[in-house]
Amino acid sequence: MQLQLGDERYLTNDGQLKTPLALIFLLALFLRGYIAWIISLTFSEDRSRLLQFFYANTEQFALTLSVGVPALAVLIMLTQIKAKMPAWVPKFARIAPALLWLSWVADGVLLASLVAANWPHFAFVKALIIFAWLIAFWLLLYSRHLKRFFQLLATETD
Repeated sequence: MQLQLGDERYLTNDGQLKTPLALIFLLALFLRGYIAWIISLTFSEDRSRLLQFFYANTEQFALTLSVGVPALAVLIMLTQIKAKMPAWVPKFARIAPALLWLSWVADGVLLASLVAANWPHFAFVKALIIFAWLIAFWLLLYSRHLKRFFQLLATETD
């Protein structure tokens, strides 16, 4: 790992990379289908009740899960960040930003279809998701910590 002046803010006291809060936000946004699915498993009476609250039909739920697949791959990569990383992690870190962009584009298509399906009706939850989607765009473009995190992770050698 080739550190530059100012990179100390991206490291923990132990010298490990800090996971950016922007990345946690992005993963939570793109993996919201998986999060809703896991939460719905806690309902013992009717597990589909919570999912029906968020998704009008099973196709929307399946599309949301498919949007999260690239982000799920990035999450799996994050679980492997430790003192002695597998050799595939730095290689995967090079394509991780592209996978997050892919999730962002696919999520935008999904959100556009959801809004178009219920166009005249305003839904506050959908408005919040669209706002979060726009914040994700800004973070993917301008977050220095996120960009530097992937750069440092890609140059990690052990």
